[in-house]
Amino acid sequence: MKLFSREQLRAWDQATIENLYSSSAELMEVAARTCAEVLVDKAPAGRYIFFCGTGNNGGDGLVMARLLHEQQLDVLVVVVGDASKGSPDFRDNLQILIDGDLPLSFMSAMPESFEMDPDAVLVDALFGSGLNRPIEGWLSELIVAINALPNRVVAIDMPSGLQADLLQPQSGAIMEADITLTIEIPKRSMLFAENDVYVGRMVTVPLGLDSDFEYGEKCDWVMIDDREVAPLLRERNKYSHKGLNGHLQVNAGSSGMMGACMLVAYAAMRTGTGKVTACVAENGMHVMQTAVPEVVCKTGVGAAELECFEQVEHTSALVIGPGIGTGSAPTAMLNQWLNSTSMPTILDADALSILAREGWLSRVPAHSIITPHVGEFDRLFGKHENHFQRLQTQLDKSKEFGIYIVLKGAHTRISTPDGLLYINSTGNPGMATAGSGDVLSGMIGGLLAQGYEPLHAALLGVYMHGLAGDVAAEARSMDSIIARDIIEFIGDAFTHLRGINHPEG
Repeated sequence: MKLFSREQLRAWDQATIENLYSSSAELMEVAARTCAEVLVDKAPAGRYIFFCGTGNNGGDGLVMARLLHEQQLDVLVVVVGDASKGSPDFRDNLQILIDGDLPLSFMSAMPESFEMDPDAVLVDALFGSGLNRPIEGWLSELIVAINALPNRVVAIDMPSGLQADLLQPQSGAIMEADITLTIEIPKRSMLFAENDVYVGRMVTVPLGLDSDFEYGEKCDWVMIDDREVAPLLRERNKYSHKGLNGHLQVNAGSSGMMGACMLVAYAAMRTGTGKVTACVAENGMHVMQTAVPEVVCKTGVGAAELECFEQVEHTSALVIGPGIGTGSAPTAMLNQWLNSTSMPTILDADALSILAREGWLSRVPAHSIITPHVGEFDRLFGKHENHFQRLQTQLDKSKEFGIYIVLKGAHTRISTPDGLLYINSTGNPGMATAGSGDVLSGMIGGLLAQGYEPLHAALLGVYMHGLAGDVAAEARSMDSIIARDIIEFIGDAFTHLRGINHPEG
C-alpha cells in the first residue's frame, strides 16, 4: 500500500474521477456511503451531530448525514464557515439538505455557549487531508471546545487541524478523535506516536480508487500489508530437506539471559529454518538443550559469556547480540566477528549497544540488518527529541552505512540503503513485552538463512511477527501476551499468507 503525499492524493482522486466516475459528485457519494456504513458499525449511537466545513471534506459529511437521515437515524448538521464560498460539490449537497427535512444549523462565529447532547457522536468533517496550515481564530476555538466535551468524536479522513505531510510536531488546534475513518490509505502524519492523541483508533476505509494510478505513481513510502507481503513467500519444495531450508547461526545469551537465545532459536525454527545452531557459553548448554531440543548447541566459547566468534560450518545467516551482555568478553567476540565474516547478519540488542559504545557501526558489512528499539537507536545515532527526527536519521543512516534498519515499535519502520521506507500495519500493544524483539530477530534471521534477500526477510519477518501477535491477542487477550505466544502463532501467520496466495486451497 503506497502512502502518497497530499498532492499525490489529490491527483489520485482526480484520476479516479476521470477514469471510473462521471463526476466528482459521484465519487463523493460513494465515499460518503462507505464511510457512513463504517461509522454506524464502529460508533453506533442514538444521535449523530456532523460538523461540516465548506470544502470537500465537509461535502462528504453532508452526504453521510443525508444517508443516515434516510435510514431514520437522528442526525443534526452544523455547517461551519461561509457556505457561499464552499466547493461546488459542497454547495450542491448543502442545497439538497436545505430542500429536505434534515435539521441544519449554521455557524460563522464561536457561540457564547457551546453544549452538545453528551450521548451524541460528533462527526468531524471540518477539514480533510488538503489542509496545509495550522487552524487559527474562531475555528481553533471551536475545535478546542469540541475536545473539551465528553462526546465520542469520529473524524472523517483526518482529524481536523492535523496536516497530512507535516513530519514535525504540529501547532494550532487539532481535533482529538476517538476514531479516524481514513479514506483509502493512512495519511503519513497519522503514523507517529506524537499524533496518536488526535487520531485515536485508525480505521482504513477502502474505496477502490484508480489502480492504474496507484501502480504507476512512484512513492518512497509503503505500508506493508497482505498484498505487499504474501507474494514474497516462497513455496516449499516437495523434495526439499533440512539442508535446503537454511542453516542459521545464533550467537546469543549469557548467564541469566539464556531466554534470549532460546527465543531467537525457537522463533527461527518456527519460521521454517532447516537447522539452527546456537553458539552458547558453557553454562547455557543445559538450558538450550532442554528448552529447544531441535536446536544444535556449540560451546567452548566461554563459561558464562560468549568470548570469541567461530563461524559454524555451512551456516547461511547469523543472528548476533540478544542477551550477550556488553562487557569485555562479548565486546571481543563482536570485534572478532567484524574482522572475520560477511555472512548475512541480524544485529540486535546488546550487539547494538556495543557498536554504539565502540563506534563500530561503520564496520558492519553492507546489507546487514539491525533491529533497534528506540533506546538502542538513540544510543547508536544520538538523542532525538521526537519520532519525526528519528525517521530522518533512520533514512539517512541506512543510506550512509548501506544497511537495513528495522526500528521497532508501533508501526515498525524498515529503511533501506536506497532510501525507501516501509511501515508495518500489523501488531498490537500487547506485544510490548520482554523477549518480543528476540522473537523478531529469530524470524528475520530464519528467513535470511533460507535465502530470502535482506529486504524481503525484513518485510516478511516484521509483518508475520505482528500478525502472529495479533492472532495471539485475539486468542489469549492483549493483556496476557508473552513472547512465546507470538512464536506459537507463527504458523497461523503462514496459513493466512498462504491462503492469500492460494485462496481456493
